[in-house]
Amino acid sequence: MLLVRLSRMFLVFVGVFAVKTSSGQIYIDLKGSDGKAIQADSAKVWNSFGTFVKFKISPGQIIIQSAMRRLYVSAEGYQPLDTVFKQEPAINSTVNIVLLSLAGPMDEVVVAASKNPIRIARSAVSVSLLKPYLIENRITPDISQVLDQVPGVNVTDGQVNIRSGSGWSYGTGSRVMVTLDGLPMLSPDAGAVQFSFLPVENLQSVEVIKSAGSVLYGSGALNGVINLRSAEPTEKAAATVSVFAGFYDFPRRDGLRWSEKRRGLHGANGFWSQKIKKEGITIQWNTLYDQGYRMNEFNHRARLSAKWMHENAKIAGLKYGISTGIQDGRSGSFLLWESYGLGYTSLDSGFSKNHGTRFHFDPTAEWKRKRAEHRLQMRYLALENRISSDNSSAGDQSNGSSMLYGEYRLRNKSEALHISVTSGVAGFLAETHSPLFGGNRIARNAALFSEAEWDYNRWVVTAGARYEYFSVNDYTKQRPVFRGGANYRLNKASYLRASAGQGFRFPSMAEMFTSTSVGPVTVFANPELRPESGWNAELGLKQGYKSGKFKGYADVSIFMLQLDNMMEFTFSQWSSNFLPPSFGLGFKSLNTGKSRVSGFEIETAAEGNLGKLNLRVLAGYTYTNPVVLQPGLAYATDSNGVVLRFENTRSDSNNLMKYRNRNMFRADFQLSGKKWESGLSLRYADGFANMDAAFITGLVSFFMPGVAEGRAQAASAWIVDLRFAYVPSDKWKLNVQVSNVFNTEFMTRPADLRPPRAFQIQAVRRL
Repeated sequence: MLLVRLSRMFLVFVGVFAVKTSSGQIYIDLKGSDGKAIQADSAKVWNSFGTFVKFKISPGQIIIQSAMRRLYVSAEGYQPLDTVFKQEPAINSTVNIVLLSLAGPMDEVVVAASKNPIRIARSAVSVSLLKPYLIENRITPDISQVLDQVPGVNVTDGQVNIRSGSGWSYGTGSRVMVTLDGLPMLSPDAGAVQFSFLPVENLQSVEVIKSAGSVLYGSGALNGVINLRSAEPTEKAAATVSVFAGFYDFPRRDGLRWSEKRRGLHGANGFWSQKIKKEGITIQWNTLYDQGYRMNEFNHRARLSAKWMHENAKIAGLKYGISTGIQDGRSGSFLLWESYGLGYTSLDSGFSKNHGTRFHFDPTAEWKRKRAEHRLQMRYLALENRISSDNSSAGDQSNGSSMLYGEYRLRNKSEALHISVTSGVAGFLAETHSPLFGGNRIARNAALFSEAEWDYNRWVVTAGARYEYFSVNDYTKQRPVFRGGANYRLNKASYLRASAGQGFRFPSMAEMFTSTSVGPVTVFANPELRPESGWNAELGLKQGYKSGKFKGYADVSIFMLQLDNMMEFTFSQWSSNFLPPSFGLGFKSLNTGKSRVSGFEIETAAEGNLGKLNLRVLAGYTYTNPVVLQPGLAYATDSNGVVLRFENTRSDSNNLMKYRNRNMFRADFQLSGKKWESGLSLRYADGFANMDAAFITGLVSFFMPGVAEGRAQAASAWIVDLRFAYVPSDKWKLNVQVSNVFNTEFMTRPADLRPPRAFQIQAVRRL
C-alpha cells in the first residue's frame, strides 16, 4: 500500500509543483489568472478522494505518492479548483493549472442555499454572510446579538425576522429555520431558536438565506434560513481562549434606575481543534455570568461541546463521526414593564426563574465518490426547563421536550450534462411534557425532497420540490411545495438572479396548546390552528467592484413575500370566566388571512487593503411594505359573540402588519493597521406602524401603562457601537467595546426597553 506524503515548496519566481511517482515525476505549473506564479507555501493540495494530504517541507518539490487522477488545489486569493483528469498524466510531463483570482466577498462559498457548496455570486437567492472576525471583535456571547448587524434582519425576543416576514409572536413559532451545520436548532415544543445553545467560538461563517427554504428545510423555513457553519480541524492545531468582562451603564432617565449599582457581566469561551492523521477533533466551551440590566433579569450558563470525525482508511471518501454538546444555566426573564416611566422594573416586581438544561447528540456520515455523494445526519435534541414564579395563577410552567431528527441526502453529478441532483428523505419524532400544554404531546414529521441544479457556461438553474407530512396527536396535515431559480453571469463581475419558491409552517405545539398567564396577559390554547403557507419571489443583481486590493460587491434586489392563513396572536374575550387577574381576556393564536410584504434591499460587502490599512465593510438598507390584504376578513368570534377582524384589533387605522419595521439600515466598518483594529456598528429601524390595540386600550393598558408613550418616544432609534483592539502579536488581542454609545432608549416590542450603554473589555489568546 502506497504511503501518502506531501511536502511544501517555496518558489518565488516560478510556480511549479513536482509530483513524484514510483518511476518519475509529474510537474504542475501553478499560476493565477492574473498571470502571477502562485507560491507553493500559500497553496494546499488534496488527494484523489478530496482528502487533505499531510505535508512536510522538501525544497523544490511537492511529493505525492498517490493517484493523480483527481487533484484539488486551493491558494489564498484564488478560487479553489477541483479537477478530474481524463487519464493519469504521463510520467515526467507538465500539467498547467490556472486558478481564478478571487473577487473578494463575491467568491465566498456557502452551503445553506442549496445544501451544497456554491459561490455567493452564483446563488439564485439573496445570501448574506457573517465572518468570524465580526463575531469575535463585537464580543459576542450570543449569536443573536450579531445577527442584528445583517442587512434586513432583526431579532425580537429571540425571534428572527427577515425583511418583515415575521413580527412578534410571544416566543412561539419561527418563520426562519436556524441550523447548526445543517441540522435544526428550534425547540420541539415552541419552535423557538436556541440561541444560547449555539456556539460562537469556532465558526467558519454564519449564512443568512433571505428566501423561502421549505423545499430543502421543511416547516419553519417560510421566511428564510440561518445556518451556522463550524470551522473544520486542520493539520496544524488551532486553539483560542478569550475572557471578557463589563458592565451596564446607568440609563438616562432616573425612573429607569431600579438599582443603585451598575450591573455587571463577564464570561469566557475557547476551543481547540486539530486533525491528527485520520481523526478530526474539536472541543469548545462557553461560560456567561450576566446580572442583567432589568429587574429580576439575569443569565448564568455554561456549555461544553465536542466533535469527532474519522476518515476511513479502507473505503476512500468515507467519513463518519459524532458531535455533542451540553449546557446548564439559570436565568430570570423579564416579560413586561411596570410602566414606560419604570421601563426597567418588572410588572408588580414579579419574577420568573428558570433552571434549564440543553443536550444534543449528532451522529453523521458522508461518503464522497466521483459522481455521487451520500450524507446521513441525525440529531437528538433534549430541553428541560424547571420554572419557578411568583405568579400562582399561572400554575406550573415547567416544561420539557425532546426531538429525534434524521436526514439522508444523495447527490448525483453528471459532468457531461452539467447537472447535479440532490434528493433525500427527512423526518423527526418530537415529544413535549408540561402542564402548559395540557399534558404530553407527540409530533411526527416525514418528508421527501429533490432539487436539481444545471451549471453550464453563464447559467446556474435550479428547480426543486418537497412533500411533507406532519401530525400532532390526532391532528395531521400534508403539503407539497416547489421552488425554482436562475443565475446568469452578465460579464466577469455582474450576476443577474431570479427566484420563486413556496413555503409553509405547521403550528408549533406551544401555539396550539399553551394555556398560561403572566400578570394581566393570558394566553389561550387553539388546537384548531391551521398551517400557514406562502410564496416568495425575488429579482436581484450582484455587481463586483475593485480598487487596487480592495474588493467587494453591491447587491440590489426587489422581493415579495405572501403569507396565507397567517398565524397571529389576537387579543379578545376568550373565556366566560370573568374573575381576575385576566377576567377571561387574553391572546390566542389565530389564522388571520392573507398578507403581503414587498420591498427592496441594497447591500454591500467588501474587504481589502487601502494603502497600509485593511478595511472590511458590511452594510445595507432594507425597505418593506408589509400589508394585510384582507383587513375586513372575519377570522374568529370570541366568547361574547364579537366578530374579530384585523380592522377591529389593530392599534392604528392603516393596513400595515403588526410589529413590522418599514425601514432598516445596518452597517459595520472595521479598519485595521499593523497592531490595532477599530470598528463602528450602526443600526436603525423605524417604529412599528401597527400593533395590537389591547396594549393601548382596555384592561392590559390599564395594568401595564405607557406602551403608546414608549412607542412614540423610543420605537425609532439609531444605535451606535464602537470598538477598538490592540494586537501586539498574532497570538494576543485586547478588545474594548462600547455598545449603544449615546445611551439611546429604544423599544422593539411593547413593554420592552432594550439595553442602555454598556462597556466591555476582552482578552484573546491564540495558540
